[in-house]
Amino acid sequence: MLITLNERTLQLRSPIATAHGTTTHRKIIEITVQQDGFFGYGESAPLPGFGLETFEETQAALAEWSKNPHSLPTLPAALSGAATALDYLEQSKSQIGLPAGSVAVQALVSATNISSLEKQITDAINDGYSAVKLKVAASDAMTDIKRIDIAVKLIDNQAVLRLDANGGWTTREALDVLTSTNTSRVALVEEPTSDPENWQQIYEETGICIGADEHLTDQAQINRLVDLEAAQTFVLKPSVLGGPPPTREIASEAARNNINVIISSFLDGPIALRAARDLALELAPLEIHGLGTAPLFVEDLPIDVQPVNGYLRRPQTNAPKTFI
Repeated sequence: MLITLNERTLQLRSPIATAHGTTTHRKIIEITVQQDGFFGYGESAPLPGFGLETFEETQAALAEWSKNPHSLPTLPAALSGAATALDYLEQSKSQIGLPAGSVAVQALVSATNISSLEKQITDAINDGYSAVKLKVAASDAMTDIKRIDIAVKLIDNQAVLRLDANGGWTTREALDVLTSTNTSRVALVEEPTSDPENWQQIYEETGICIGADEHLTDQAQINRLVDLEAAQTFVLKPSVLGGPPPTREIASEAARNNINVIISSFLDGPIALRAARDLALELAPLEIHGLGTAPLFVEDLPIDVQPVNGYLRRPQTNAPKTFI
C-alpha cells in the first residue's frame, strides 16, 4: 500500500470565536492511499482547544503510518484521517458506486458584532438554510441574550435556531441566558456546560433539547451520557471520532437509546466534508446536519461540498477515483 501525505492551509473569511478560543484558519493533511490501482482519501486536521493532538503530532503519526501501513495511528485526528482513507479504499475496491442523494445542512454563525450577526443570519435565510447554529458563551451572558433575541427575530418561522456553547457556560449562566429568551424558538443547545451532570436540569427547566459533542470522544463519557440521560442528540464529528467505523458504532448506540444523531463538520476541508456528508446520508438522511461550513473559507471548495439552497448534494458516483 502506498500512502501519500499533502499539507494544506485553508483560510476562514472571518475569525470564528467559541468558548475554546478563536480560529482563523485550518491546517490540514490530505491523505491518499493506493493499492492495486484503487484509491482512498482522508484528511486530518486537529484544532487547538478540542482535546486533540497537535498538528505536529498528527504529522508525525501519519508519517510513521505511511512507513508502516499495517499499524494504524492511535492519535484521534490522525486515526480519523487514516480510517476515512481506508474506508473509501474498500469502497473503491468494491466497485460499487454510491447513489445520488442530498441532506439538509445548517448555517454556522459566530459573529459577536451585531451588524455582522444580522448580516450572517439574513444571508443564511436568503440562501435557503432550514437551520442556523449560533455560537454562544464566547462573551458575557447579556451579550448572548441580545444575540439570541436578534437571531430569533430574524429567523422568525423560516428556520430553526440551534445554539452551541462548547461547554462555556456555568449552570447558572446557561439557565439565566436560556430562560431570558424565547425558548420555544430554540431547537437545540450543544454542550451548555462542561459537566453533563447538570444537563438534565437545564433541559427540564428550559425545555430545550441538549446536544452532546465534545463529550463523545471517549467511550466512558458516552456511557455516562447515556446513564445520565443527559442528551437528546449526539452531534458526531467523524474527524475526531476515529473516522467512519466509530461514527457508525456511536450512531447505533444512540439509536438503541432513542437519541437523535447529527453529523457535523470540524471546520473540515473538502475530503472530510465529503466523508461526513456520505455518513449523514447513510445514518440520518432526514436530519439537518452541521455540514454547511464550506462557504466559511476563502478558498472555493469543490461544488459537491458547497451547500445549495441549504442542501449538500452527492452526485451519482462510481468507485471514487477523483476525490479532492
